[in-house]
Amino acid sequence: MLTALLQTLGGIGLFLFGMSVMTSGLKKLAGARLRDWIARSTRNPVTGALTGATATALVQSSSATTVAAIGFVGAGLMTFGSSLGIIFGANIGTTITGWMVALLGFKVQLEEAALALLFIAAFCYLMKQKKRIRGFGKALAGFCLIFLGIGYLKAGLQDYQSVIDLSQWNANSMGGRFVLLLIGILLTLVTQSSSATVATALTALNASILDLPQTAAVIIGADIGTTATAALATLGGSTASRRTGFAHVIYNVLTGIGAFFFLPLYLILIARLWPGASEGTPEMVAVGFHSTFNILGVVIALPFTLPFGRLIKRLFPEKGTPLSVVFDSSLLKDPPVALEGLKNGSLRTAKYGLQGVASVLSLEKGLEQERALVAVLAAVDAGRQYAVDVGTADDEESGLESEGIFESLHLLDHVERLVERASDTELAAMVATSKELCRQAGEIQAELLALVEKLSIGEPPSEAGEALKARAKAMEEERHDFRQKLMEEAREGKMSGEGLDDLLDGRRWLRRITYHAARIVFYSEKLETAENRAGSNSKP
Repeated sequence: MLTALLQTLGGIGLFLFGMSVMTSGLKKLAGARLRDWIARSTRNPVTGALTGATATALVQSSSATTVAAIGFVGAGLMTFGSSLGIIFGANIGTTITGWMVALLGFKVQLEEAALALLFIAAFCYLMKQKKRIRGFGKALAGFCLIFLGIGYLKAGLQDYQSVIDLSQWNANSMGGRFVLLLIGILLTLVTQSSSATVATALTALNASILDLPQTAAVIIGADIGTTATAALATLGGSTASRRTGFAHVIYNVLTGIGAFFFLPLYLILIARLWPGASEGTPEMVAVGFHSTFNILGVVIALPFTLPFGRLIKRLFPEKGTPLSVVFDSSLLKDPPVALEGLKNGSLRTAKYGLQGVASVLSLEKGLEQERALVAVLAAVDAGRQYAVDVGTADDEESGLESEGIFESLHLLDHVERLVERASDTELAAMVATSKELCRQAGEIQAELLALVEKLSIGEPPSEAGEALKARAKAMEEERHDFRQKLMEEAREGKMSGEGLDDLLDGRRWLRRITYHAARIVFYSEKLETAENRAGSNSKP
């Protein structure tokens, strides 16, 4: 029995490790293009569901797809509403693993072939200069480990066939079915993989330790238990991330409840439409149930996406100021997504910085203005630290573009200088003493507000930005003429020496504000390019 126990535990371990390696290899093989495709393809809940199902089938992990969706929302690459479709569809895509196990794990003896393929996988993985071949080798190695694990799992569980008696938990009764569902949840929480739970349940069914209704009940539990990964991914994240993660939890719980009551009807329908299937190919029937209730769940949920989204927003309202969690630490688990979060967070900080400075240019003092500028400076400090964290989180397989980090840091630097300049109330008071400077301040304020509007809707600065850059250039070129004009007026006795200094300082204040705003435009345009913000359709 000790040998059987070790084979069972080792089989589960090999399966888990194989799933992890295969998912990592497939993600590496797909590269950034898969991530960009997900962001571009998710235009509405329906396309989101198709995208989620396809992406999950490709990377063989619903958790990976769901966590990626949480990351996209937190990074500003995707709206919360769009992410709901991905969450719905991911549950369909994850059933592919069950089909793979049912079709190949029991019908075909792959253990010996897997050993031969492992040699090829290792050879491919050693080719470090060929990233795609290396990714293929990693994915193939994971595939081999999965079926080696299933082989050990089958061997181990077969020895327990005469020892384990689970008949007291009859899935045809509500109580027994509920206990088995809880077992499925527990196994998934322990293994952090619904696919491992499903594979174990199918193997136990193949070994006659579980019957078909019991296996189906465990599979329902696996679907509910897998939401723990998404919930954990939201810890320390923004409100948008928490909404996406817990939307996954609530949706899967609701789908699981539906599947719980649908199971008896499904077994009756199979008995009538596919006589003998429950005895001849029970694994196929169990996997079919997994796919059926997930597809039905998506079909039923899609028409209610908007009210479901409103419910989630009500349950998880926005807390704090708009800049309170602008840099989402939960994204650091996925460095490329965290980089997008850095870019979008920097743009959002710039937007609120420009908005605060525009308010200052009204030349009216206010406590709210001061609080807004202090919040922007705090966000700048957080952004710098986040840039360091993103660079530290990078690894050899992420392939981060360092330019995105440096551009974000440059942008934040000019936001800080802009806000610090604008916070000088003495210079603002000097501007208020001159009609000409007040006029210029009003024009600059209008240009800043136009720029803020563009950034708010996720569009490049365009005309508003060009106007600011032109003004900054003109003010720099005209500063000597302006100084000369004022000095002549002072010589003619039209103003005092003190008044001359005040106007020069006021003009310099406006010029430096305009310069830093123009530099913010420059770096915002670099971060807003299609190459750096693939598929973004959200607000910064």
